[in-house]
Amino acid sequence: MRTIFDLDAICSHGALCWQRNSPFVTHRVSSILRELPFARDIMDEEQQLEILSPVTDLGFVRILLADLHDELPSKVARFRQLADLSTSLGANGTMFTGGETTYLAWTEARSSFVHGNYIATVMLCQGLAEHLLASYLELGIDGEQLPPRVKFPITLERCLSRGIIVDADVKDLHRLMKLRNPLSHYRNIDDPSNLTHRALENQSPAADHVRGDASFALSVAVRLLSLPAFRVDK
Repeated sequence: MRTIFDLDAICSHGALCWQRNSPFVTHRVSSILRELPFARDIMDEEQQLEILSPVTDLGFVRILLADLHDELPSKVARFRQLADLSTSLGANGTMFTGGETTYLAWTEARSSFVHGNYIATVMLCQGLAEHLLASYLELGIDGEQLPPRVKFPITLERCLSRGIIVDADVKDLHRLMKLRNPLSHYRNIDDPSNLTHRALENQSPAADHVRGDASFALSVAVRLLSLPAFRVDK
């Protein structure tokens, strides 16, 4: 496997190197690279053709099957964990206020957790909580008029005052928000919420931290969906 471009030319422009057999390079890349000033000088026709992925459909199937097989026992364990958590949901379903965004956040959070995409799980569960609670406040004839970009702490205060959630829920939702923020907003390594900082501080792998964060986030999401406001039992 060799790189397509001259390394010195690429590194001087701060660009990344594509590798010939990468299955994730598509035919669109060649047209994009031709627009780069340094690429026009160092690419000839043969090199442009090498950007095209040589992987066949069957090759992609093999990659997907290998991904499915990797860590299969742990995926099954997480699926079982999700199933056990979900027993607290309404017997006849769940009402997802907030429309498609809320529903898709829930379905994608479940899938992300099972497949070990822990950061995605945390961020999706936080998004689910924000959309679910804020949209419920606006629901019905007694619905409130919320600010166009309502802050999550304000949503929590209003939900608490209306009895939709309790103090324990507020505490855990604030914790979830604090877990999500350093994932979506940059925090340098000196910040205690930085993932690398946490791993070094506790002398444990970062993967262990995000796995625990994702488990917590999913449990909070399930608990929200199990509240009387959202569960459907009849």
